[in-house]
Amino acid sequence: MEHGAWEYRPILHGPLFARVNSLVFGVVGATDATARLVVALTGALLPLAAWLFRTRLRDAELIALGAALACNPVLVYYSRFMRKDLPLAACMLLTLGLLVRASDTRRPRYLYASAVTLGVAFATKESVLLWMVTWLGASVLVLDRHLLRARDTDGDALGAFRSLLRRAVAGARDWWHHGVLAAAVFLSVVVYFYAPRAGPGQEIGLWRALTGDFATLPAVVGEATLGSLHKAIDYWATGSIQRHAYLPYFTDTADTVIAGASGVAALAVVGFLWDRYAGAHPRGLVAFNFYCGVAALVGYPLANNFPVPWSTVHAIVPLTVPAAVGAAVVYRWGRSRLPAREPTILSEHTPMHAVRAVLAAAVLLSAVAAGGATLTETSYQAPHESPRGDPGSDVIYYAQAPADLRTVVTDIERAAASGGSDTDVLYAGAPLAMTESRVDRPPATGAWHARMPLPWYTESLDADVASVDDPTAVGDTPPPVVITTPALESQVGAAIGAGYERETHALDDIGDRTVVVFTATTE
Repeated sequence: MEHGAWEYRPILHGPLFARVNSLVFGVVGATDATARLVVALTGALLPLAAWLFRTRLRDAELIALGAALACNPVLVYYSRFMRKDLPLAACMLLTLGLLVRASDTRRPRYLYASAVTLGVAFATKESVLLWMVTWLGASVLVLDRHLLRARDTDGDALGAFRSLLRRAVAGARDWWHHGVLAAAVFLSVVVYFYAPRAGPGQEIGLWRALTGDFATLPAVVGEATLGSLHKAIDYWATGSIQRHAYLPYFTDTADTVIAGASGVAALAVVGFLWDRYAGAHPRGLVAFNFYCGVAALVGYPLANNFPVPWSTVHAIVPLTVPAAVGAAVVYRWGRSRLPAREPTILSEHTPMHAVRAVLAAAVLLSAVAAGGATLTETSYQAPHESPRGDPGSDVIYYAQAPADLRTVVTDIERAAASGGSDTDVLYAGAPLAMTESRVDRPPATGAWHARMPLPWYTESLDADVASVDDPTAVGDTPPPVVITTPALESQVGAAIGAGYERETHALDDIGDRTVVVFTATTE
C-alpha cells in the first residue's frame, strides 16, 4: 500500500483491502483496529439488509432475519477478522436484496446499486464465482418448482413457462438501456479494483494509463477483467487445490456449523419445509436462499484448499433467510396455543396447548441461549482458543497469532519509540534474513512469510528492521530486539552476550512456526 505497486495473485484473493484499507490507513493510521474496521462495519451494518426483503417477508420474519445476521457467532467472529469472506457474503445478500427491490418497485436505482455491490463482491475473492454458480442452480430449482405448481394447479406448465418468458422479454425490452448502464457500472468497479498498479519494473498500471500513457489502457482493462479471470480459474479451478479427500473437509465444515450455527441450520430446515409444503404460496426467495446455503455447505469442502471454518459464512448468510421464516413459524405456532386473555371455561385441550406453547418458547430460547453463549466465548472470552486449544471452539480460526505474542509487539514498540539505535529489530539467521527493500513490491520472499505476523507490527510501528544471514553477526552493540529460530538460539545467544532476556514464541496457534526473541533488559 505504501509504494502503490500491486497486481492480482489468486492465492491472496481479491484487491478489496489493498484498495479500501489504503484509504483507511491514510486517514486513521494502520493498527489492528483500523485494519479490521471495514469488515467490522460491514458485519455491524449487515442486519439492515433484511429491510430490502420487506415485501417478501412478514414483519416477524424480518425481525428474526435481522437478529440472525446480527447475533450469529460465526458472523460476529469473522466480522473481527481482516478476511474477505464476510464482505463477500454481505455484498451478495445486498445484491440479491437490491435486485428484489428493483423487481418490486420497478425503480432503476436499485439495479445500479446492485451493480456496485456485485462489483465489490467480485473484488473480495474468487468464491464469488461459486456464489454465481449456486445462484444459477438455485434459480433453476425455483423455476422448476414454479412450473410443477402450475402443472398441479392449472395443468399447464408449458403455458406458465411461456408466460414467464414473455414477461422476461418485456422486461428486457423496457429495461435494456438500464441493463447496459448497470453492466458498465459493474465493469468500472471491477476494473478499478483489479487493474494493476505500476511499480518498479512494471510496464502497465491504471493511473499511468489514465494520466498520459493512454495506449496501455486496453491492456490494463484486459488484465483487470479477462486476465484476472483466467488467473483465478487456472489456480482455483483447474489446479491441484481440490485434490484432497472430501469427507474430512466436510466433517470440519459440519463441526463449525454445529458449534456456531446449529440454531440457524435447524430453523432453516423448518422454514424451508413449512414455506414449501404448509404455506399458502411458497416463496421463491425462501427456497432460493435455502438451496444456496445447502450448496455452500456441500460444495465448499471440495473447493477449499485446506479445512477452514470461515467458509461456513457463505452458507450461514443465505440460510438466515429460511431460518427467519422458521423462527417466525415456531413463534406463531406457540403463540396460537396460548389461552385467550379473557376468562374462559378451560377445555380438556388447554393443558396440551400450554405444553405446545412452552415447547415453542423452549426451542426459540434454547437457540438464542446457545448462540449467545458461543458468541460470548468465541468473540470475547477466549477468541484465541482454537479447536487445538483447551478449551476450544470449532468456530475459531486455528492458525491465528497466539495472545502472548503481544509481549513481543510491546517490546518492538518500546524499541521503536526509544530511538537509541539505527536498528530496532534484527532478524538473525538465513531462514529469516532477506534484503529488506525487497518487500517494497510484491510478491514477498519466503523469509518475509516466515516472519509473519511480525512484519505487520514492525511496519505499523515504523520500526527500523535489518537482518543477517550469519547468526553470530549481530554486531558489537546489538539492537534492542533480536529474533532468530530455535535451531540458532545458542549461537545468537553467545554472540549477544549478557543483558538480554530470551523467550520462545509461537507465531501461530498451530505452533509449527516458532521464534526466539532476545530483548534487551532495562536497568
